[in-house]
Amino acid sequence: MSDGLTLALLAGASFIAALASASLSIGGGYILFGTTTLLYPLPSAIALQPVLSYASLLSRSMAFWKDIDWQIVRPFTAGSVVGVALGLVVYHAIPDNVLALAVGVVMLVLAWTKPVIGGAHSGKAYAAVGGAHAMTGTVLGMGSVLQPVLLNSGIGRRAIVGTFATCLLVLEAIRLGGYAATGFAYGPFILPVVIATIAGIAGTWVGKALIGHIPEALFRLVLRLMVSALAVRLLALGFGLTD
Repeated sequence: MSDGLTLALLAGASFIAALASASLSIGGGYILFGTTTLLYPLPSAIALQPVLSYASLLSRSMAFWKDIDWQIVRPFTAGSVVGVALGLVVYHAIPDNVLALAVGVVMLVLAWTKPVIGGAHSGKAYAAVGGAHAMTGTVLGMGSVLQPVLLNSGIGRRAIVGTFATCLLVLEAIRLGGYAATGFAYGPFILPVVIATIAGIAGTWVGKALIGHIPEALFRLVLRLMVSALAVRLLALGFGLTD
């Protein structure tokens, strides 16, 4: 794949991911991460997630600043520090094919199941959520805990979008520092990061304007099919059926 096509696909994925997250509270991370796994080796795709999504998360956090629930963000952040530290140990120890299999399975589970996780309303509970989400996100590129907790917490959609973005904003900064400190070189990826940043900011502001105007059921079906196709590719990669 040419460098130009790679950058174009990354820009498109960043824009659509940010739009989806801002307007529907779901799907953005799957879109961006799934596309990145097509464009870069899986370990690199995982380590790149923090920088590729950071501007989108920042703009989303700013756009919904008044709606953020800080009683969730603070303990989540504390738990994230421990979760990233544990996740980095596993990330550097797991073979690439096992990593591909694990990510593929997680993507399929998240696409086709509806996790029922009761709302956590105490500081200790959200610290535990932060630790679990951070560890799975550091190892597999996608956390799987915070979003279902927020969706069952009783807060409004705007609060979910802003709180989720702010929690991940802090988490991604911790992950970025962890990957860099343990040897990942971000220098060669400056141009892709800049392009993803611009596209992500644009997608966030368009998505904010579209809240309530996109049929959620149709979006979920399209997202599930797309994520499933990416997951099957990763499973084939893990089993050595494709390069």
